[in-house]
Amino acid sequence: MHVMLMTYGTRGDVQPFVALGRGLIQKGHRVTVAAPERFAGFITDHDLEFTPLTDALIALMDDPQFAHASDPKASAFQKLRSLLAIGKKARSLQDPLLDDIFRAIDQAKPDVIVFHPKTFGALPIGRHFGIPVMMAQLIPSFLPTGDYPHMGVPDLGLRGAMARWYNRVTGKLIYRLLNATLRRQVHRWAARRQNGINAKGLDILQSCNSGTLPIIHAFSNAVISRPKDWPEHATVTGYWFLHGSAQTNPPDPAVQNFVESHKNLIYIGFGSMPGNDPTAMAEMIAKAVSQADVSAIIATGWGGMGDIDWPSNILAVREVPHDWLFPNVDIVIHHGGAGTCAAAMRAGRPSVIIPFFGDQPFWAKCLHRLGVAPRPIKPAKLDAGVLARQIKTVLETPSYRNNAERLASKIAAEDGITNAIAEITRAVGQSDLPKTGSL
Repeated sequence: MHVMLMTYGTRGDVQPFVALGRGLIQKGHRVTVAAPERFAGFITDHDLEFTPLTDALIALMDDPQFAHASDPKASAFQKLRSLLAIGKKARSLQDPLLDDIFRAIDQAKPDVIVFHPKTFGALPIGRHFGIPVMMAQLIPSFLPTGDYPHMGVPDLGLRGAMARWYNRVTGKLIYRLLNATLRRQVHRWAARRQNGINAKGLDILQSCNSGTLPIIHAFSNAVISRPKDWPEHATVTGYWFLHGSAQTNPPDPAVQNFVESHKNLIYIGFGSMPGNDPTAMAEMIAKAVSQADVSAIIATGWGGMGDIDWPSNILAVREVPHDWLFPNVDIVIHHGGAGTCAAAMRAGRPSVIIPFFGDQPFWAKCLHRLGVAPRPIKPAKLDAGVLARQIKTVLETPSYRNNAERLASKIAAEDGITNAIAEITRAVGQSDLPKTGSL
């Protein structure tokens, strides 16, 4: 079976699909990964076929407007204005992405497509060519449930029947708005390209509800229990982790030496979050580390902190393998991205989370509920004293580490990749799509 895995976004959006691809290859399947061009080397290093998607939308993360939208010091009006500006630019870049999705599917001629929601065009394009399509979710973001509100709206702290009503209403409202927006984008693109794509095929909401679009969720039931009010075709497989790869090998000797020579070691990294004032952020971090009397490895990422003169108890690196490092630290301090949360829980280490936007507050609240992180720190309230107190609290409260280790055991008992492959095989076997397009 030739499987096309299609994903878009940052490293956290790509790595789980690479892990799934490796699992598929080990089962004897052929795999093509369609992803942003900047990940070509990462994907081919894992012996997966690669086809590129435009990097243009990811490049928006380097836009100053993106930094303004996530700046805790900005007013609500300033953030909204920045988000609208980014949204306008993003809409203008959707056509090239849809072109690349069309080209990737047309050239690869796969037997099935497993797509990330950010590559939503795979649904109508795949169906146009008569190819079975299924959605892969790294976060629970496309099916309404009474268990929790949509992550894009406030959690009012309601209880009982009122809470379940509110949760479902928020989900339905957001999904309908999103569904209409995506359908409009594909309709305009298809009309301009005159390629025969039926934009009505992008009714993701109806497809999700009717069962014509199978959905696999790549997270753990021990972290988020599968809601009982989800349709039968929506499954939770467990996480998709890379095993036995270069990702788990020791990094630069300087990093290994630092780990071996320091106790009360913490990790601090904010992934792809931009920094408006990297010098001020670095000074705050150094002060907090000093006040908490710990040592730290700082992943500078895209935050602009690469040229800072750090004190001797802090080692700054561009990036470091999470699955190698996290078991060797006492606390993981991060922004609450899905991938970093998963890596911290897998390692059995407690977190301190400063969520900025998107799904990050959802995961921060989830880890707090599980007892593996204290209450998240609001970015607007983040300073050296607040961060140092959180670090001390976690180090001095054994329950955080104990809860994290118990959760890690539950996660380790799952086989998310095997479960996902079984669902993909089932979806192909049950598909009766006619080949309406020409390959």
